[in-house]
Amino acid sequence: MKPSNSDSTTKSHVVRNIHIAFLLLVLVATITLYIQLVYLFQNNSGTKDLRKVENRIVNGKTKVGKIAIEKAPGFLAGLDEKTRIGLVNLPYDDAKSCGINGSITVVDFDVVSNDITWNDLYPSWIDEEGESGSQPTCPTIPMPDFSAFNDIDLVVAQLPCRRPEAGWNRDVFRLQVHLVAANLAVKKGKRNKINGAVNLVFTSRCEPMRDLFRCDDLVKKDGTWWMYEVDVMRLEDKVRSPPGTCELISPLLDEGPNKGFDAGKFKPFPSHRRQREAYVTVLHSSDTYACGAITLAHSIRKVGSTRDLVLLHDEFINPTQLRFLGNAGWSLRQIERIHNPHPRSDRLYEYSYSKFHIFLLTEYDKIVFLDADIMVLRNLDMLFNFPSISARGDHDELFNSGIMVVEPSNCTFKTFMLKNCVKSYDGGDQGFLNEMFVWWHRLPRRTNFFKLIWANTTEEKLKFDSMFVADPPQLYAIHYFGLKPWMCYRDYDCNWDLETARGFANDEAHWRWWRVYDGMDEGLKKMCRLSIKQKRNLNHLRLQASKMRYSDGHWEWNITDPRKDI
Repeated sequence: MKPSNSDSTTKSHVVRNIHIAFLLLVLVATITLYIQLVYLFQNNSGTKDLRKVENRIVNGKTKVGKIAIEKAPGFLAGLDEKTRIGLVNLPYDDAKSCGINGSITVVDFDVVSNDITWNDLYPSWIDEEGESGSQPTCPTIPMPDFSAFNDIDLVVAQLPCRRPEAGWNRDVFRLQVHLVAANLAVKKGKRNKINGAVNLVFTSRCEPMRDLFRCDDLVKKDGTWWMYEVDVMRLEDKVRSPPGTCELISPLLDEGPNKGFDAGKFKPFPSHRRQREAYVTVLHSSDTYACGAITLAHSIRKVGSTRDLVLLHDEFINPTQLRFLGNAGWSLRQIERIHNPHPRSDRLYEYSYSKFHIFLLTEYDKIVFLDADIMVLRNLDMLFNFPSISARGDHDELFNSGIMVVEPSNCTFKTFMLKNCVKSYDGGDQGFLNEMFVWWHRLPRRTNFFKLIWANTTEEKLKFDSMFVADPPQLYAIHYFGLKPWMCYRDYDCNWDLETARGFANDEAHWRWWRVYDGMDEGLKKMCRLSIKQKRNLNHLRLQASKMRYSDGHWEWNITDPRKDI
């Protein structure tokens, strides 16, 4: 029988109502899920942490993420039950389950905010001179209240490790765990009565930061467990440093334009532990910088320093120049060149890794390395009070290796030789060292003042020019970029004549170098004479500059340098 029109209408209403009900159900479910997700991501900070770190402990109790911990090695599992152990970033249950015995104290601390990045700790620039009216300050990295803990015999810490993720070694939480462990050892660690050392053990797939814990102090290693016996005085110098280069390692005292270091910031070693110290430079591959090294030695002695002067050189520095370098005051040591496994295509830094030989000068407790294109204007001996690595900033989070405070170490040198896979951002030693030492300390730029034109106004340029010529000096040292003063005629900075080097040109800084040169012994000045080839190149540069008609007009100047005719 054929259905009636009323039956068809009723069925269509039912189907439509079912469709509407289904759509409403889907809509309600979608809205509910969306609200739950919004609440989860707005209120559950742990979800955010899980994306960034492998494991974090909040107040020593709540753990975000979990990693497997290897069974404790014999030197931990065999500890006496009375051994007082402080756990850092390692829960009590995990410590017991992996075989750590003793009288255990869990060291609680608030985890550093995810909002603080490595760039916050290592900014490209800070207001060193206080021109804004206030001193730069660092973000807060929370530390526990160490006074709440009793003395301990051993610090045991679990270190985060995000390797091989890019930037794994510049992780703020990883730094925080290192600093908590180091401070705990300094403030509460039992000190060896003979050598004053404290003991720390770390568990991690990644090597502990060599900036804080030197490989020289590694006494035992078993799998992912590392045991260190650390000189507490050296560690104390480290932990009282700022947490990054967001502050100077030592603020400059306000003495008008001639600002100096705050001598009370770092305590010198006690007299019975007096450090052996030296200024060091390196010459390799050619004799181009011999004149610079001679002038550098003269400038160090002129400002009153009596520290040793050590010059490392390879076989390519000729005997005559070595004799003059020795007469200038350098103690000469021959080295073998070290080939850079990842040099630039122009081979500019092919043997720049030869500089790493400075780490083998272990007869010294601390050295200050200086490139041979640096001239010292004020006594730099205060640098020996600062920890390794202390240097001035270069750009971004990186330091400039032209002047560095370094602690020599045989095993650090050996470590470098095994790191062939590490690539330098600039193809030279500076980039490599910045990967090896990420937690460095900022020296004032006055200690290593770049001869660069970065002034945006005439007023700024005049200010920098006045700093170059000031007498008494305002700067501790000038770093000569581009063509060096002894490679030019003394009349003006020849960087003006070279298109690619005009950014390095500054006559005031150039003339300052020659003023120091004039005070040298006449016999030493012979090493700064221009060769026929050098004079030909300088004349060619002047000719090219005249063709370009550079507006500074240096190419028109009359040359009076007596070396022109020698």
